[in-house]
Amino acid sequence: MFLSNTRGYPAKISNTAGTYLCNNIMYLNLHEYKIPAGFIHIPASHSLAIHSKKEMASWSDEDLLKAVKVIVGTLV
Repeated sequence: MFLSNTRGYPAKISNTAGTYLCNNIMYLNLHEYKIPAGFIHIPASHSLAIHSKKEMASWSDEDLLKAVKVIVGTLV
């Protein structure tokens, strides 16, 4: 929620890593490898959203980079 509360990026807490691949990666990290882990979904870039022709959330490359920097800076 740090991104949402301090930087103005829309964010929400979820109790699931999603389905299929994302959920499998999270499960392996927590139950098989037994290492601390978290999972962060970020939106698609605008260009990916346009090319996919599916309706999806998207952010500019600039906002994606800023958000990832905030996330990494918070974790380190």
